[in-house]
Amino acid sequence: MHRSLPVLVLLGLGVMFVGCGMPTGMPGRAEATSSTKGGLAVIDLDIVAKTIGRTDEMNEAIRLRENALNQQLLKIQTSFRDQLETKQKEFGEQPTDEQKGELARMQNEANNRLVNAKRTAEVNREQYRQELISQFRQEVRPVAQEVALTKGLGVVIPKNEGFLLSVDPGVDITNEVSEKLQMAKVGPKPQASDSEVSSAPTVENTRTVSQSEVIPE
Repeated sequence: MHRSLPVLVLLGLGVMFVGCGMPTGMPGRAEATSSTKGGLAVIDLDIVAKTIGRTDEMNEAIRLRENALNQQLLKIQTSFRDQLETKQKEFGEQPTDEQKGELARMQNEANNRLVNAKRTAEVNREQYRQELISQFRQEVRPVAQEVALTKGLGVVIPKNEGFLLSVDPGVDITNEVSEKLQMAKVGPKPQASDSEVSSAPTVENTRTVSQSEVIPE
């Protein structure tokens, strides 16, 4: 009697900013410019990320994290399979009904633990993705504020086709922000370093626990 375990491998997940929630005022500078500023500035964070190469960088970092998590899942799966095969050999070619019941219980337990491990890995991957997105938003925020102030605009909101029916080109600061970020090369490139991968939460022995978007703070 041969029992097999399902192969559990994570699916790829890239980064895309859809209606990135980045509404913000200009704290600390509002009083000084209150007589001139007003209105909304609009920014397309998808375009900014792609223009400065951040989308590719984040996707690569996620890919590396995903590979590390997949390796953990494969190790867990291999361990369960070895345990099951060892027990099958112990019972021989004609196991008793009681032994068949024990094998079935082992199979079910292994399957459940593998499913839970995969869910935990998916949560870990999503949390890491959100961390990278949050880091990018923090890098963009001060530059967006600076550009908006030069136009006398007091609030920056993300461009969202489902929310904004039309946008005056004069309040769209996407290009200016992209240019400033490219020139200043704001922030380090996000990447999954060896220390990050080694410190990633493991999915081993876990029994309980997954349109990409940025959630407003």
